[in-house]
Amino acid sequence: MNNWVEIDDRSAVAVVRRLARRHGAELGLPETRIDELGIVATEATTNILRYAERGRALIEMVRSPGAGLITMIFTDRGPGISDIDRMFLDGESSTESAGLGLGAIVRLSDSFDIFSSPENGTTIACTFGGRGDHADIGVEAVGLRVCHPHEERCGDDFQIRQTPGATDVLLCDGLGHGPAAAEAAAEVTSAALASGGLSSEPGKLMRQITEALVGRRGAVAALVHIAKPQMELRYCGLGNISTLLISAQGVRRMAVRDGRIGGAATGGYEEAAQLEAGDIVILHSDGLKTLREAHFPPGLLKKSPVLIAGFFLDRAFRGRDDASIVVMRINSERAE
Repeated sequence: MNNWVEIDDRSAVAVVRRLARRHGAELGLPETRIDELGIVATEATTNILRYAERGRALIEMVRSPGAGLITMIFTDRGPGISDIDRMFLDGESSTESAGLGLGAIVRLSDSFDIFSSPENGTTIACTFGGRGDHADIGVEAVGLRVCHPHEERCGDDFQIRQTPGATDVLLCDGLGHGPAAAEAAAEVTSAALASGGLSSEPGKLMRQITEALVGRRGAVAALVHIAKPQMELRYCGLGNISTLLISAQGVRRMAVRDGRIGGAATGGYEEAAQLEAGDIVILHSDGLKTLREAHFPPGLLKKSPVLIAGFFLDRAFRGRDDASIVVMRINSERAE
């Protein structure tokens, strides 16, 4: 269940706190850590009500071999925080909460980031758990997804696999939304696994997936492979998954081949690109409005991938379909 929780009255505080604690228990966190999750959820939600009157929260749990991660996004369209440094001081928070301030949220979270301005309100991203070794891989990669507002199963899915030599991403969108779409997306990820998993040849893998799923309900998908130390991106897309490469030269939108998994077997449309340190790659489904350069407020792209993903998952969310986004930042210079 990946749903936005609407924060518009005091009852939302308890809802968000219970959800955070439940995910912590499901992940097997110690009781003290679960309590800290509840504190962060309470503080962030109460501050939205006090300073912006309404907003949203998303809490997503991602299981992975040997580790698990809880990501919490809190976002509003209020007046922004004029003095963020002051808000990091203990006691600078809502009088209806514990009064611990943003400083406590920072201390209790394994990672924390914030983006705030009068024009764009405030978005906070914090995580609990997970591994802290991604910097050595050279690519930060984060995915988030959210259900159609009236569904409890998400028809979008993604896989991220990172090794010292490569980052591989699959993002897919099962046709429609709800349980049937979720099953269609699961068929895509299962077909990728049966073909040997994500690989350095996205076009070949796309053909294998489409061959395995001819006649099924179907989905659209994009595959990305980033090789290290060459920092070369190889891409394949089939259907309307949007893939953007944002660099010092501007925004490059990867082309796609019309069609869907479930129709005729195809390799999709393939492209390659050379990456530089600081480049950002974004993939998203059509549950978000098509992202364009005009949608990037000043300073946002300097923030962490998880905050960028959370910001767009809220601001570009159409509200009538499942939605998903993967954001990657290149941290390593390519080998000559």
